[in-house]
Amino acid sequence: MTPVEEISNVVHSVFPDWQVYFYAIPEEVIDNKNVTQVLITESNSDITIFGGNTFNEMAFGYRLQVFYGMNEENLIGKEITLYKVLESAYWRITDSQPRYLDISQTDGQQMIKNIEVNKIMTLDEIDQ
Repeated sequence: MTPVEEISNVVHSVFPDWQVYFYAIPEEVIDNKNVTQVLITESNSDITIFGGNTFNEMAFGYRLQVFYGMNEENLIGKEITLYKVLESAYWRITDSQPRYLDISQTDGQQMIKNIEVNKIMTLDEIDQ
């Protein structure tokens, strides 16, 4: 399983109704403010542990941009739940920015949350 697939599965394990996308939200759904959408993009990728004249692990960093649906409630509770389930899958929360309103929207402003996660994976754990 790739790292982004793993993160997507983790998100869906606690929030099955959230839509999760990799690298871009499709144009046909980008304006749907009634559902929470999560955009996952890579923020870091580096080789780490060396042995036997090669590297054996990689460090991955991903940014989760959560676009909350207009009727989503108890955002802090949902964020804590998300953090805990990510941690249980060994994704370390390295940054959590304050929520902000998407001021580019005029008919209804969505709340957005940016979260950074990191994980070191062995080559055996990564689909190649």
